[in-house]
Amino acid sequence: MVAAACALVAISACSTGPSRSSVPAPADWASEAGTDPLAGDPSFTAPPTSLLRSAEPAPADERPAEPAGDGEGSTAGSLYGSLIAAAGPIGLRLLEPSGEVVGLLSPDQIVTQPTWSRDGLRLAATLVHPATGASQVAVVDVTTGDIATAPSSRPYFFYSWSYDGARLVALGPGPTGGTGAFILDETGAPAADVTLQGQTMYVAWEPGGRRLLVHAGHQLLLINDVDSPRDYQDFGLVGVDFLAPAWVPGTQDFLYVDSYDQAPAGAGEAELLERRSTTSPQLLRRSTDAGDVTELGPAGLYTMLAVHPSGDRAAISAASPEQQALAGDGAETDSISPTGPETGVPAGSVQIVDLATAERLTVLDRIGLWLEWSPDGRHLLIAANTDDPGGIGMSWHIWDGQQSYELARFAPTETFFRDYLWFADQYNETPRLWSPDSDAITFGANTVDGDITAVARLSSAGAMTSLGSSDVSFWSPPRPDDGLP
Repeated sequence: MVAAACALVAISACSTGPSRSSVPAPADWASEAGTDPLAGDPSFTAPPTSLLRSAEPAPADERPAEPAGDGEGSTAGSLYGSLIAAAGPIGLRLLEPSGEVVGLLSPDQIVTQPTWSRDGLRLAATLVHPATGASQVAVVDVTTGDIATAPSSRPYFFYSWSYDGARLVALGPGPTGGTGAFILDETGAPAADVTLQGQTMYVAWEPGGRRLLVHAGHQLLLINDVDSPRDYQDFGLVGVDFLAPAWVPGTQDFLYVDSYDQAPAGAGEAELLERRSTTSPQLLRRSTDAGDVTELGPAGLYTMLAVHPSGDRAAISAASPEQQALAGDGAETDSISPTGPETGVPAGSVQIVDLATAERLTVLDRIGLWLEWSPDGRHLLIAANTDDPGGIGMSWHIWDGQQSYELARFAPTETFFRDYLWFADQYNETPRLWSPDSDAITFGANTVDGDITAVARLSSAGAMTSLGSSDVSFWSPPRPDDGLP
């Protein structure tokens, strides 16, 4: 069990193979895209500058016409000026909410992991040549159409921008197995010569800062300087390896789940086993500066966190105690999968936790597989399994502060299910399904017409609009009030 906690700095050894991958590379894939003459020259067609400058809705006589049809699911109007990145199966389309294509990225390559910067002005993605598997990182300035590329030694399967946009953390297959975390600059090139390595790896940027929380295996760390990752604080072994910690906005605190009852540094294997056997996993709040730890009640071995933008509460999705008991007492209990072989999805619930009082309110009596607060903080988006026997049907639920209701039923695309829903707690660190003005969501759905970019609006529960073929789609975040080009 302790061996499973192997983490860390300067490519420390961990023999377990990669736990996830966006695009399986061919056996003979080139280790550096720059060495492969077939890697291709990425291209990008930029949207009109006037569209990207639209921080406010355009006058009625300047907006695109409403799509034909009965009006249900229409995405024109108040969403004008926001953009949707729709990737796959080849290339990436940049869309207006009406469905009009206003930008194209590498239409002859596989484009995965489209990730908006937090100001919505840049987009990072992995480009993979379909014939050779050679991969590179592309960073597009959507305001100018400028594109920067950097060869990558492995196909990264997750990106997250720092709040100032100067750094990217990329996750990918580790150099010696497991998962590696790589620090990149704003062009996608390496910014540090140290790779963080672990059997599993989950990360979270400090809001407004440059510190990086890393949950590697069973170990919890705070990287103080991402350009020098050897400068870090070690919070010890906490267990529950598949779980992303979550910062509390406006504070120096973060939330995490501990299954070792706050074990002291240096605790041996026997003590850790004893602590885990006599206590249940707990949701904790820790101050990075003062070191204070506040207990916020029981959690689960499969737990997902999403902190409200105000920092006063958090949504938590956790497996029920009965589901945890099914896992037994082996080391595998710290990595319950979101989809079990018998029930499809573990039993559980979604709750709102008051971070000051630890009081809880159950908002959905089933486990949530995706949690994301709307940008305005008024709604919580929840993905849940449906009761369709033998199917893979899912449903989006909305909690509006008073009640939960079903927004839309859908079947996820294989890519959205495998690479995103499966690791949704990590993607909570970079929310991107909500529209900037919080009145619609976008996602990858499988339909009778194939895989599509789907849009569901809060005003049209039960309806879904297709914006064309894609594997996954993500909305640009709200743009800053100032500093627009």
